Amino acid sequence: MVQNNLPSSPLPQFSPLSIVRMLWKHKLALTAISLSLSAISVGIVLLIPATYRAEAVILVDSQKIPEKYVASSVATELQDRLATISQQILSSKVLQDLINTFDLYHEERKTHVQEEIFEMMRNDIKITVEKGWTGNRPGAFRIGYQGPVPTTVASVANRIATLFIDENLRTRETQAVGTSEFLQNEVDEAKKKLDKEEAAVSKYKLEHNGELPQQEASLNSTLQRLQLELQGNQEALNRAQQTKVILENALGMAESAQAALARAINDADAADGADAGHVQANSPKNVKSSELLQQQLDVMRLRYSEDHPDVKRLQAEIAKAKAAEAQDSSPATPPTAANAPATTAARRSTSPEAVRELEQERQKSSNLAVQLKAINQELENRSAERNRILDAINVYQKHIERLPVREQEMQSITRDYENSKAEYRSLLDKKASAEMATEMERRQKAEKFTLLDPARVPEMPFLPNRPLFAAAGILLSLAIGVLYAIGKEVRANSLLGEWELPEGVATIGRVPVIDFSGQHGGGRKGWQVALVSSGLISLLGILAVGLYYTFHRV
Repeated sequence: MVQNNLPSSPLPQFSPLSIVRMLWKHKLALTAISLSLSAISVGIVLLIPATYRAEAVILVDSQKIPEKYVASSVATELQDRLATISQQILSSKVLQDLINTFDLYHEERKTHVQEEIFEMMRNDIKITVEKGWTGNRPGAFRIGYQGPVPTTVASVANRIATLFIDENLRTRETQAVGTSEFLQNEVDEAKKKLDKEEAAVSKYKLEHNGELPQQEASLNSTLQRLQLELQGNQEALNRAQQTKVILENALGMAESAQAALARAINDADAADGADAGHVQANSPKNVKSSELLQQQLDVMRLRYSEDHPDVKRLQAEIAKAKAAEAQDSSPATPPTAANAPATTAARRSTSPEAVRELEQERQKSSNLAVQLKAINQELENRSAERNRILDAINVYQKHIERLPVREQEMQSITRDYENSKAEYRSLLDKKASAEMATEMERRQKAEKFTLLDPARVPEMPFLPNRPLFAAAGILLSLAIGVLYAIGKEVRANSLLGEWELPEGVATIGRVPVIDFSGQHGGGRKGWQVALVSSGLISLLGILAVGLYYTFHRV
């Protein structure tokens, strides 16, 4: 018993003994509150509908053909492609088809509008990307779907996975075909541009043929050839001039010899026609045989040298004739009859040879005249050829002089042509690569999605986590009971024991609890103990039933 003259006690301190005393004093209320709230929480957890989740694993299968042989025309990153395909799969039309096919959200469709149903399904579908073994490139991804029916969620997950695989193939093929068509259009445009510029280059080359920069070597070679031809023509012209001079001299000599022979023959014929008996020695028309022989010798010398036998023979005959004439001729004595037969014989002996020589000289003169005419014609032809060569040299020299100007013009014209040709070739190569890439996509040799692990029917619900929720509810119920007991005692502001007294305060004794009910006191205490025990047993039983229901419910 505490002395009454002591000052009032301060507020009780929350020591462990005080908390235990509080809980024990209100054990019935704490038990009742905890049991009731635990039962309610476990019941609520058991009433929450189970949600099942199924996942399908899709492998990102890499390209089968090495990229150094065939490069894919689909350059979109896998994450971006997955985002695009996800938007297509999660479109309203596709979701509506899935809802109608599997009869999803049957009850929700009665109370919600269509847009809300679509949003529910989008929230129930989850796509998780798993990183691969090379860098951060995804090697696979999971497609999950959650719902109340296990078989339905597995079927929906597999259906969505199939849609992803088909849509990826269609999207890649569409991109490859689009790339190929785009490049084909670009090739056609580049071809038109190239044809136009090629026509301009061809027109320029035709208009300025012979003055093009690439013809410089040919022009120089042709110019050198023309100069050599001019040199050869000049030499031939000089030779023809010399031949002409020789022929003219020879023709002149032949004509002189012809005239001399003709004169000699004429003189001989005139002498033969006169009366042989009346020949007078001093007649001025009398021609000596030595003179006739001298004329023949002169003709012979035109054709032969001094060593020729005929020339020597004539020289000997001339010497004999002159000696005979010197002995027989006299100024006062007329020629005798013996002289006349000798002269006549000489004339008769030389006349046939002179005629023959005259014919030869005429033939020679005719041949020389023909040769001279041919030489004159050759000179004319050579002169014309020389003028032609000079004109050609002049033309080619002008072509060479205009080469720098043509080169500048040609560079200006061919610059765009070369660029267009290079662009056209590049587009052709890209088009061929795009066509191979398209064929690779059609044969499914490029990167593709493969269903690695199809979704299976789940045996355990995904939500709720009944053991966790039930344990949390029971703990929360117990905490509420404890707070109730502590709050009740704090509000009463009573002294729970001597440990709450200040230091130095002596405790004289303890007063036991007085039970005014008398004989019924022991029965009330036993009832309280039985109530607390039954409450604890009931709480444990609820926990056991809840856990069993959670782990064994299908």
